Amino acid sequence: MYSLRMDVLTTARLRLMPATADLTRLEIGDRNEFFARLGVAPIPDWPSPTLAEVLPFFLEQLETDLSLVGWLSWYWILTSSHGDELVGGGGFKGRPVGGTAEIGYEIRPAHRRSGLATEAVDALVAWALSHADVDRVVAETMFDNLASLALLRKLSFVHAGDGSEAGLLSFIRTRTS
Repeated sequence: MYSLRMDVLTTARLRLMPATADLTRLEIGDRNEFFARLGVAPIPDWPSPTLAEVLPFFLEQLETDLSLVGWLSWYWILTSSHGDELVGGGGFKGRPVGGTAEIGYEIRPAHRRSGLATEAVDALVAWALSHADVDRVVAETMFDNLASLALLRKLSFVHAGDGSEAGLLSFIRTRTS
């Protein structure tokens, strides 16, 4: 179960904030201000190398098209009485195409196996499927990524064959699954 208020998704333990051009610009160039805007303590391992590689692309897209907010990256913030902490991120590879949104995600190593990724991905999938133009969400993962495979199965994704590159498997969840 999740709720959406002012473009922020909330779950039992998380606050998911969509990336904007301003946040992405800070994430690239002024991390201290980026963390301050998210309301979290700075962390040394953010962004991951994979995310850092795509940030310039995200920024370019968000600067040209404000309607992409929500269809790219989301920040996963663990809320607790000890203070809020950035624990992971994920989102979509752009606007849905032909009724399909493709999701990707990662969680910081210190927070793996805690159920937080499952909680966040479930909220993002529900958000995507709440849009009339989305009938299915697709995810790809390495064939040997046991944690990701378990997450997808737990969230009712069904194996849909080989992925777009060697070693990847494709999974799908439809509005009716």
